[in-house]
Amino acid sequence: MDRRQFIVASTATLVAAASTRAGAEEDPHAAHKKQAAAGGAGQGWVTNAAVVEAAADCGRAGRVCLEHCIALLRAGDRSMARCSETVDAMLPLCAAMEALATQGSPHAKAIAAVCAKACRECEAACKEHASHHEPCKRCMETCQRCGAACEKMAA
Repeated sequence: MDRRQFIVASTATLVAAASTRAGAEEDPHAAHKKQAAAGGAGQGWVTNAAVVEAAADCGRAGRVCLEHCIALLRAGDRSMARCSETVDAMLPLCAAMEALATQGSPHAKAIAAVCAKACRECEAACKEHASHHEPCKRCMETCQRCGAACEKMAA
């Protein structure tokens, strides 16, 4: 093989490899889209969007409410004790619910029942303070929404 043949053959090989690679790179998510269209695994965040969103919102509002309760407890306001206890119990359950629902875990339904109960208890405790503490009002509202979404999933 002379130099000219080598260059032509090398160029042809590179062009073929580049066109094959370019075709493969057109849609790197094609396999994922095909799986999603077929209703495949890994689509929990789509299937359970309402629970995922409700649990995430509840967690965010709950963290703010808990910090508010702690600040008031430090200042001597013991009326926030029950509120802080229920929020503290609800937070890890909402985090677990969000994660399991996102994954489409088979355990999500069981956790949904427990999370709903914790959200309803937190909602009741925050309701006592909702008229004069904005963080409690927001927590109560998000617990109400998350509780309903979890109850629906658990049913």
